[in-house]
Amino acid sequence: MAEAVTDNTDIVASNNADNSAIDSEPSKNKVLEGLGNIDLMRQVVIILSLAISLALLIFVMMWAYEPDMRPLGKMDTEELVETLNFLDQNKLDYKIDGNTVMVKMSEYQNIRLLMTRAGLINDSEAGDNILMQDMGFGVSQRLEGERLKYSREQQLAKAIEALNPVKKARVLLAIPKQNVFARQTKQPSATVVVSLASGRALLQEEVDSIVDIVASAVHGMAPGRVTVTDQTGRLLNSGSQDPLSMAQRREYELERKREQEYLEKIDTIMIPTVGIERYTAQVDVDMDFTAVEQTHRSYNPDLPAIRSEMTVENVNSGDLAVGIPGALTNQPPLDANIPEEAAGGEGQSTPTSSHREATRNYELDTTISHTRQQIGVIRRLSVSVAVDYSDSVDAEGNPTTTPRTQQELDNIRRLLQGGLGFSLQRGDTLEVVTVPFVRPDLGLMEEKAFYDTEWFRYSIKWFMLALVCIALILGVMRPMLKRLTSSDEVQDDALLLDGPVAGKLDDTMLAAQEALLEADNDELISTLTSGRLELPDLHRDEDVLKAVRALVANEPELAVQVVKSWLEDS
Repeated sequence: MAEAVTDNTDIVASNNADNSAIDSEPSKNKVLEGLGNIDLMRQVVIILSLAISLALLIFVMMWAYEPDMRPLGKMDTEELVETLNFLDQNKLDYKIDGNTVMVKMSEYQNIRLLMTRAGLINDSEAGDNILMQDMGFGVSQRLEGERLKYSREQQLAKAIEALNPVKKARVLLAIPKQNVFARQTKQPSATVVVSLASGRALLQEEVDSIVDIVASAVHGMAPGRVTVTDQTGRLLNSGSQDPLSMAQRREYELERKREQEYLEKIDTIMIPTVGIERYTAQVDVDMDFTAVEQTHRSYNPDLPAIRSEMTVENVNSGDLAVGIPGALTNQPPLDANIPEEAAGGEGQSTPTSSHREATRNYELDTTISHTRQQIGVIRRLSVSVAVDYSDSVDAEGNPTTTPRTQQELDNIRRLLQGGLGFSLQRGDTLEVVTVPFVRPDLGLMEEKAFYDTEWFRYSIKWFMLALVCIALILGVMRPMLKRLTSSDEVQDDALLLDGPVAGKLDDTMLAAQEALLEADNDELISTLTSGRLELPDLHRDEDVLKAVRALVANEPELAVQVVKSWLEDS
């Protein structure tokens, strides 16, 4: 069928010399000639479409080559200026979006490391600068006091920022006015807000040091009047809580700290023994924070001792009158009646006097002891350790796991008892068991997360770029170029009829043109110019058949003449 169409085209074309001249035209002029044959409006539309397509292609190329950006964080004005100066000095590419600095994702970690090493902090000594400023004569006493208080706040903030975990600090002082009446005197208070560095936390000792720094720097301030909080709103030290709540919080933190110390000891023992991630341990510490003071007195009755002794003894004998020296003796008066006959004195005894008195005090052996028990003593220690199965090989040579032997568990238990200070008298408990650990399928996890890899993101980007380029070329540029070159291709395939046949074909081609338009083919447009018949671009077999059928149906005589021409040429 294609050969017949070709023969048809060659026979209808009567001027082979003209066809050869058309074929010899330079291909570079086809586009310009085709553009010249189109009306002005279509030329403008085609040029604008090509320009838009080219701009879209350039935009897609720039988007593909633009690196991914990641923000360093939202900063205040001072930090933003210092960060920009640092990036400019190191000649690093960045973008600014408000107060957010964005850098290349591939250089993000390196830039963060360089900024950490540079220590980008605010070194302005605002407190000292305010002290050095000239107050002038018109400054009131209240304003001067506020400036001095602000200066002290800045100095305290600088002192707190010297701590390693603290990135930035702000101190607010509430100092009441002095009062001459002692009962109406109010105590000062302070609030400290600290911004911690990324991944850092304040220990209780560091919080206590901040409280002591502020309390000791302000005259008359008690440590209990200082409140410390971090940038997340977590209360580190309260100046308004009652002492009981503060004591309970400190006791809880002390227990957690002691548990962490025991866990570190367990890690020191277990890591060299069974390996990392081959065991898990938990420690529970029960501590006694009761403050107890005792005074004890004991007696030993087996060891008595004489404390004091007093003895008095009086003995009187003889008949002599005795008395006080210098006084008269005991004699009867002169007119006393004396009996005429006195009894004989042979049987009378000599008068005597005796007095004896003894007092003896005894003291028992006494012991007095005063005892003050230590606060925060461990009351009971409970430790649980789970050990993973050991790796082994079965009979077929495949890797497998087997439970650990009782001897291995006993050895681990003895090591932990000695390292942790295990005490049976205290009631401590220690459990060591062997259980199989659940191991996740790493291969499955990697397969699910393939879209998070860097190569996948770059592949998607380049695939979208290639898809857009192909769509622009095939959907926009190729049809436009084809329309521009269609007129020259029509000249290559044109059927040029000269002589008397062309005169008879004038009306016939008009009828053929109407038939071709009814066939809903925009490309089949025929024109009659200067006695020649130009057939449209007939590249498809269906178009050629439609044109031939239209000619034969409208002008059968013309078809007969064409057949005669074929016979004469053959």
